[in-house]
Amino acid sequence: MASARLPAAQLPPRALACGLAADWVYALALSRSIGDPDMATRIPIPQFQQRQQTPIGMPVARTPMVAVDDPTGRALASAGNTLGQIGDAAQRVQREQSIAWVSKASSDDQIKWLQRMTELQDTAQPGAPDFTPKFLEEFDTYASEAVQNAPPEARNAYRESLTRQRTYFGQNAVTFQATREREHTVSQYQGGLESDAAAIALDPSLYGERRAFRLAALGESSLPSQVRAKLTTESEAAMAFAAGAATIDRDPHGAVSAINAAAQGQVTTGYEWVGRLDADRLLQLRTRAHTQADRIDNRARVEQDRSLARAQRAIGELDKQVATGVPARTDDMLRWAGMVAGTEYEGAYRDMMKGQEEVQQVLRMPIPEQAAFIQRRRQDQQRAGASTTDVANLDRLSRAVESNTKMLRESPLAWVENRAAQEIPRLQPAALSEPGGSAVIGQVLRGRGDVIRGLRRANPDGLVQMRPLFADEAQQISNTFQQGGARQKRELLGNLFWASDGPDLYQGVIDQVEGLSPFMGRLGRLAGSYESAKLTNNWFSADVVQSAGDAAALAIHGDEILRNGGKDGTISYPVPKDTEFTQAIQDRVGSLYRGAAPGDSGAQEFMQDAYAVKAYYVGKAAQEGDLAADVNTDRLDQAIIAVLGQPVNFHGNGQVLAPWGLNEADFRSRANRAIFQEFEARGLQDQMGRSMGNVGLFGVGAGTYAVTLGGTPVRDPRTGEPVIITMTPDADQGRDAFGGRLADQIPGASGSDGMLESGNIDLNARPVVRNPDGSISTVRSMSIEEDGQEVLIPTVSEDGKVLDDDSAVSQYRRTGRHLGRFSSPEAATRYAEQLHRDQERQYGGRQ
Repeated sequence: MASARLPAAQLPPRALACGLAADWVYALALSRSIGDPDMATRIPIPQFQQRQQTPIGMPVARTPMVAVDDPTGRALASAGNTLGQIGDAAQRVQREQSIAWVSKASSDDQIKWLQRMTELQDTAQPGAPDFTPKFLEEFDTYASEAVQNAPPEARNAYRESLTRQRTYFGQNAVTFQATREREHTVSQYQGGLESDAAAIALDPSLYGERRAFRLAALGESSLPSQVRAKLTTESEAAMAFAAGAATIDRDPHGAVSAINAAAQGQVTTGYEWVGRLDADRLLQLRTRAHTQADRIDNRARVEQDRSLARAQRAIGELDKQVATGVPARTDDMLRWAGMVAGTEYEGAYRDMMKGQEEVQQVLRMPIPEQAAFIQRRRQDQQRAGASTTDVANLDRLSRAVESNTKMLRESPLAWVENRAAQEIPRLQPAALSEPGGSAVIGQVLRGRGDVIRGLRRANPDGLVQMRPLFADEAQQISNTFQQGGARQKRELLGNLFWASDGPDLYQGVIDQVEGLSPFMGRLGRLAGSYESAKLTNNWFSADVVQSAGDAAALAIHGDEILRNGGKDGTISYPVPKDTEFTQAIQDRVGSLYRGAAPGDSGAQEFMQDAYAVKAYYVGKAAQEGDLAADVNTDRLDQAIIAVLGQPVNFHGNGQVLAPWGLNEADFRSRANRAIFQEFEARGLQDQMGRSMGNVGLFGVGAGTYAVTLGGTPVRDPRTGEPVIITMTPDADQGRDAFGGRLADQIPGASGSDGMLESGNIDLNARPVVRNPDGSISTVRSMSIEEDGQEVLIPTVSEDGKVLDDDSAVSQYRRTGRHLGRFSSPEAATRYAEQLHRDQERQYGGRQ
């Protein structure tokens, strides 16, 4: 390559040192051999020989050819030689710099275009279409501009370098494009194979058609033979596997048979794919076929078992339905028929449906005839024999009669709804706490009472119980009892009583509530009782009578104090310790509770009664303002009598409780008379008359007693039944009338004429005022007119002080507490007088 001279401006600074003021100027002489810098020499030029450089374009003085023996001539000749040497060195430097520039530029281009090719390869489209021409076009554009921008002396060499690089990159581009085109073609075949396999998986019948088309296409392909062979193998395997998997999913049992036949060298039509599988894929599909076949078999077995289980469940449900005696609904019968259809239980279902018809026919008979029918049918079977179906139907009928009888006895309302398809109107127990609610509830209750009484008349005595509430209604009333305050509880009991049209209906309500809230049930019976009790103790004279309603009110008040931790408003009462109080009750009446061991029914009944006694005891203590912590035995005896009744040791042969309201003397007299009447009716008067001193009683229910002799029940010699006496107001006609008006006995249920609104003061929690004469006052009152009504207000403050009229009115304006609102002053006066009498009776005549 010819050397090129660099412009003067590109020469090293030292090369232009001539003419500068310095001791020595060094010139760099370069060897004519490229790449031999060691040949460079330093030529000193003395300062005195330096002179101005000849201007560019001017002729330079040459050294004479003839040696002049002249010092000046010799000096000039020597300077000329030196300048010639400097020019040669400059040319060599310029040539070396051109070579170095080309070398550097070529290396940079190599790296740059290697990176650019990699970048274009990474972003090339599938198959790299037009990759090579586009790459070379871009490279040529760059090379043309690069050569133009190169130093003039380096352009030829730089052009040759770029040409060599173009050849190199072009070959790489061609190779890359060819590879990508082949890969793209292969991927197209593979993508088509995946689509064919997917289509075959959806419809295995496409297997033959798609296989033939694909193999034909591969046969005409221009791909290398080894690539075509590989694609053909892959296509056969993939399509055969797809056909096999899809066929197995549709008919695993047929696939198992075809695979087994292929193992014997046989080809099954529609299963040609079996012979085109390699060993691994064939094993996979064989396993899949067996698994699917087993799964279908198991599913069939499970479905069969499920069908049988559903049929069995239908038979069980029908059996329970028939046994209840309640006719099955049409929807249920259709559902059961569908559950047994196609199973071995269809015959049993038909037999049971026939049995249901017979059950309904029998249940239409009177109750005594139902039992007689079953007895006759059972005797017939025992005498003549019967099939298992007949025996099962009779057992089912027997259970239906028992269930029907139990429903009639314990849930007469549900019996009416189920047997007579007559809907019973529902109660809204919340209405009992609203004004006029007892009238609304009473209408429904009285209608239910009439229905139950009609059932009682149509059935044997004692069969149908008076249970006028549904279970959820009884639960709501019980919840109201438990959550309400003392006043609300008393009003609720009063409203329930007035909503009932007779003692039997009210007692039925209370019995159902007692099952959920024993305390309130017991007090409910007291509040509605006709009887009165003589409570003889330090607070009551022997002839003072306390109504049952008052006893219930005191116990309810005491219950509220106990629930509040012994507090009654701002006053705290020392509540006797449970252990001491319970032991005191145990000592007095513990023998009345048979088997009173922890956990049994006797112990539970004892604890329920003990709590009721304690509630009355605490309520009475609060009424009297007694803050003593010790158990007052007289008050405890009074509480037992007021809540449970009078304990009586009958003839010294064991304790029993007299009916509530009977004192010990009356009970002994009436019990002896009732026992003698029973003995006389059974012809035992002579035999037992001589042993009356050894006769005892054993309580078996409220007011009901079994007669014992020496601790053993006395039995009727003819029937073997125990001798029972019943002592209630209805049974004991020789007894005097008990108590007064019900309105006077039930707190919060006053029937005073002219009352517009009940008072909002708890009469059983009034403060006690000690009068100078020793009497007490709790309900001193006066009336005032307000908004056209007469309002009865107390003249005793909450802390027990007697108020004048103005102070009483101020207290009413401040608190809003009153004893009732009335239509006239006369009505208010009548109620005040009646209230005074009630309080006088409650507090023993000392008001």
